[in-house]
Amino acid sequence: MKKILYVLIIFGAALSCLQAENLQKLYEIGDPVYTEMKAIYLDAGMAPPSSSGPWTSEEILQMLDRIDRTELSDGMKDLFDNVQGRLDTPDMSKRTFQGSLRAYPILELYMHTNPDDYTQDEDWVYDYDARQPLVDIPIETYMTDYIYGATDFAILKNRFGIDGQDDDIFSPSFSTNFPFDEAVVNHLDLNFPERAVASIGIGQLNLSFGRDDLFWGSGHTGSMTVGDHLDYYEFIRFMSFHDNFKYTAFYAGFDSPSWTDADQNSTMDDNDTVGALYDPETETVTTTPPQDNDNIKLYAAHRFEFRWFNDRVNFNLTEGMIYQGSTIDFRYLSPTMFWHDQFIRGNANSTLALELEVNPWRYINTYATVLLDEFPYPGEDQTAAGAHPNGIGILGGVETLYPLGPGILTGWVEYVHTDPYLYLRDNVDYIVNRRIFNMEYGFSVDRNFMGYEYGNDVIVLAGGFEYDWADILSAELSLTSMQHGEFSMDTDWEKGPDAVNATTPYDDPLTPETIESALIVTAGLKLFPFRLIGFDPLDGMGLSGSCSLLSHTNKDNIDGNNTFDTQITVGMSYSY
Repeated sequence: MKKILYVLIIFGAALSCLQAENLQKLYEIGDPVYTEMKAIYLDAGMAPPSSSGPWTSEEILQMLDRIDRTELSDGMKDLFDNVQGRLDTPDMSKRTFQGSLRAYPILELYMHTNPDDYTQDEDWVYDYDARQPLVDIPIETYMTDYIYGATDFAILKNRFGIDGQDDDIFSPSFSTNFPFDEAVVNHLDLNFPERAVASIGIGQLNLSFGRDDLFWGSGHTGSMTVGDHLDYYEFIRFMSFHDNFKYTAFYAGFDSPSWTDADQNSTMDDNDTVGALYDPETETVTTTPPQDNDNIKLYAAHRFEFRWFNDRVNFNLTEGMIYQGSTIDFRYLSPTMFWHDQFIRGNANSTLALELEVNPWRYINTYATVLLDEFPYPGEDQTAAGAHPNGIGILGGVETLYPLGPGILTGWVEYVHTDPYLYLRDNVDYIVNRRIFNMEYGFSVDRNFMGYEYGNDVIVLAGGFEYDWADILSAELSLTSMQHGEFSMDTDWEKGPDAVNATTPYDDPLTPETIESALIVTAGLKLFPFRLIGFDPLDGMGLSGSCSLLSHTNKDNIDGNNTFDTQITVGMSYSY
């Protein structure tokens, strides 16, 4: 054990002395470069750059090459130079290996005023996916200009408590991100790393695989196809990016949809059965092989991005498919095929997303996404007993990014509407599982929509302002109004006129449930005060805070369950 510790210390010390970067580096979703590049493009009078991330250094440099720097405003010229300076990479062709290792301590405190009604992860604005580890340990490796690797080890709190539920994590009036408050491992998340990714590429081609966050689309409240609300995707992705076109093929795997056992530690799940046949003549029992009904569940997508009309318009088309079965039939997963027309409804559910981004004036971006899961053909009888209900999602908005002082001011407003049966189906739905291990309890399952975070049967109207000043200051203020009908990920998909006529938000007069309404106001701030005053020895010290006011009418669709909560988060970190 001591030898292993010594090796890790020496390895870490060696890596921490190396400063390098190559063209295949993947920039995490949420990195400031995504806002900065969008601001530069809108300042140039162009539609935003590619809305599918994460990007590589090579892809960002290509984006910069399309910009005429002389046409930018003075503030954007400085930002252009700053981004380009961070991305300019040394010639690594003769350097076989370099890397870096860091350890960032982070302390966060969480407080709220209603521990009785706001007890789950989804009850918090600053939810589990937003919360930071106690110690973040990112490792990056660079092997020539063509191979990049990143792994984030972290000491963080588990999403679920020792009873397999999340109420003892999110219910207390006061808590922290310290995972050792009850015992050494009871609340420690042992499911790390949540980021472990490799990127291989040359020129305008890239192949990446592993665990990482992804996000496709322009939405501020989420994505209709691939959102970053999941802890991570376990995926393989191929990209080919060019001046006016980008192609992406993407495959992500998920845990079995029927894993529910706390002791579920194998690929066999609760639907797997073993048959036994008794032969009275030989008085023997023959056991048949286990029947693996649905252990494999994956999401496949191919995405086409086009830039039109002198870079004023982006049009993106994404066909996605959830595939589920006991085995993988590679005939049905080829990215060259139109998956809808393979007619394997028992094993798959395909969707088509159409996205449009238009820059009508400098600093303005208008965007819209239409997701088609189920819709009637012209002339289809919607009054028949076998009629299928619509499954359509719409997301649209307007945003402006304007250079103000040393930073960028962003303003946005967004509307989202999802049908009651969107993401649901009789055989294969867009609900994905992730097993999470706890030393005390065993396995718990975290369920999410593969698509829009808030799922089906919802109307969202939201807007906000953000101000970002390089790596010194980030402030935000947002207002969200949401109506959620009775339908959820647990709703059974139905046929017939009653299902066809269900509208969002759905309120069934025959049930005691009713429509839930929510109003959420959030203000947040991240600040590196010593960078502001130019005190270099402590320029890595960061402060953060957020306050959210939540008001719910008929919370959890329970009539008369009207609740209110104030949620406050305070944090301090150090990076170098």
